[in-house]
Amino acid sequence: MNGLDKQVLLDCQSWLQQGKPVWLCTIVSTYGSAPRPIGSLFATEGSIRSGSVSGGCIEDAFMALIQLHQFDKPLQVFDYGSHLAPNGSQYELPCGGHISLLIEYLQPNDYHFVDDWLAAAAQASVFIRAINPDTEQRGIINGTDSALYPSPWLTVHYQQHWQLLLLGISQVSEEVARLATRAGFTVRLCDMRENYSQSWRWTAAQGGVDVEWCSADAFVERYATPYSAILALAHDPRVDDIGLMGALESNAFYIGALGSHANSERRRERLMRIGEYTQSQLARLHAPIGLAIGSKTPFEIAIAIIAEVIAVKNGIDCNSWHYRHG
Repeated sequence: MNGLDKQVLLDCQSWLQQGKPVWLCTIVSTYGSAPRPIGSLFATEGSIRSGSVSGGCIEDAFMALIQLHQFDKPLQVFDYGSHLAPNGSQYELPCGGHISLLIEYLQPNDYHFVDDWLAAAAQASVFIRAINPDTEQRGIINGTDSALYPSPWLTVHYQQHWQLLLLGISQVSEEVARLATRAGFTVRLCDMRENYSQSWRWTAAQGGVDVEWCSADAFVERYATPYSAILALAHDPRVDDIGLMGALESNAFYIGALGSHANSERRRERLMRIGEYTQSQLARLHAPIGLAIGSKTPFEIAIAIIAEVIAVKNGIDCNSWHYRHG
C-alpha cells in the first residue's frame, strides 16, 4: 500500500475524529486504460480532497454528485460514466478505460473501519480488504486467499512486501528513503560507521527510518527476499562492497550501487578479485545507479534511483536509459 493511499486513510481518521462525515472511494475494478490501479483511494469531507482515483475528471464529478446527495448510502458501487451515459451505452474515460468505485459514506462512529485498515497497512505483510455492499459488512484478512468471500463480496488486495534495503548513511540515502516510503516500499537502513550517527536525522520519531547498526552483509542476509531492492549508497567500500557481496548471493530483484563509471569499474574489479564473481553474476549489478535524467543533486539522484527500481519491479528493461552519477 503506497504512501499516498495511507495519507488518505490518515486524513479520513482525522476528519472522523473531528466529528465530520467522510466519503471514501476505492477503485475496485478497471477495464482498459486507467490512470490509477485497483485499490487506489480518494476521500473528502465535503470540501477538502485527499488522494486520487484519476487525473481529476472523476474527482470533479464525484464532488458535484455529493452535492446532489447521490452518495448518501453507507455503501454503494458506482461505475463512473453511467451518470453521463444513462441510456446504457458505454462511457470511457479520456484515457479510454472504465472505472468502478466502491463509495463508503462514513459517519464519525465508523472510525474503527479506518483504524483497522491503518493497522493492517502498518504491518509488513499482504492483506485483503473485503466488503459486502448488501450487508454493509467489512473485514481485513491477512494473506491473499479471497476464496471465502464470493459474490456479492468485493475484495481488494494490498501488497506490503516490496522493500528497499539501504546500505550506508548519506544525503542520497535520506532522499531515497523519503521517496521510497511515499512509493509504498518498506525501507530499512544499515551502517556500521557509528561516527555517522549524528548525520542521520530522519528517524522513526520524525516519521522516517531508524538506522540498524550492523555490518552490511549481515543486514542483507537478515532481510533480503525476492521482493527486495538492495542499494549501496555509502560511497564507501567498507560498507558498499561487503553489502554487495551479500546482495549478489541473495535473490533480491534489484541490486544497485552509487558511483561514477570509473568507480563502478574499480568496484567490479574488486568484486571479481576478492569475491570471485563472474561477469555474468556482476551483470545483476546496476552501477552506476539510476535512470538517464541528468540528475546531479541528491534529490534528483534519488528520483533517478527510485524510478529505476520501480521500472525493474514492473518488468521494464531500462538499460539503455542509464545516466551515471559520480
